[in-house]
Amino acid sequence: QHTAAQPTPTRRSAPPSPTPSPPPTFCAKVAPGFPCTMRDRIRQVRRSLRHLPGSIGIVLHDRATGATWASANASVQYPAASTIKLAMMTDLLLRNRSGAIQLTPADRRAMFGALYTSNDNDADDLWDRYEDASFINRIRAFGMTNTNFTTSAYWGYIDTTPQDLDNLINYILTTAPAGVRDYLVHRLQHVSAIDQQWGVWGAGPQNHPGNKDGWEQDPGPSYGVWITNTVGFAGPHQQYTLAIMYNMRNYGENGNTGFRYGTNKLTQIAATLFQGHHT
Repeated sequence: QHTAAQPTPTRRSAPPSPTPSPPPTFCAKVAPGFPCTMRDRIRQVRRSLRHLPGSIGIVLHDRATGATWASANASVQYPAASTIKLAMMTDLLLRNRSGAIQLTPADRRAMFGALYTSNDNDADDLWDRYEDASFINRIRAFGMTNTNFTTSAYWGYIDTTPQDLDNLINYILTTAPAGVRDYLVHRLQHVSAIDQQWGVWGAGPQNHPGNKDGWEQDPGPSYGVWITNTVGFAGPHQQYTLAIMYNMRNYGENGNTGFRYGTNKLTQIAATLFQGHHT
């Protein structure tokens, strides 16, 4: 007697677990045109600005995409201080290239000093030798249309805007002849570590920053008014330009405290934008 074989039951495998959906990416609404990471960093900077004393203006520009973020005070005039030396060096190099002037070895050394340590005496020598009231008309070609003398025709008596400074650095990087551009890029990337590596320099060495800084203390009630400015570039092939001008008119501290406060704030803004954290 034979027992019929029982059919082997079919084993059904469990249905595969559904692949979880990636978490949604939330992109900050500020500064459309920038990548989400940069937009989030811009939002962080905007929040930090609410707690700063005085008045600050910022312009950030992406040369690869054309995206620009300008803060509320981007078109407000501030004392240019030594940032205007960058416009002066650009003007001198262009005029030398055209044959309108002939820069001497001594002039070249003065240009180095005016950019490397922001030496005022070197800037004065160059101004006295080559510049006058017509300087303002020439730098209009750099996009500095809202830049003016405040009193007499002298580099130290000039007001400008963050937008004009950003226009200047973009002119250098995009429009200026290669020889002029390469010289200025190199000089801005090799400024003195003593008192020039702040502001845009906060982007960090991995971003190969270059900057021209400027500061002054103007007369005023109590302890006067500190001005700290920075303009420059960061990122591969100088992808980003950044200009910041800060007037600490309500910062009631004397001595060099205002200078240290201002330079630190500008450095932290650049660090947040390009590194995502304070430095």
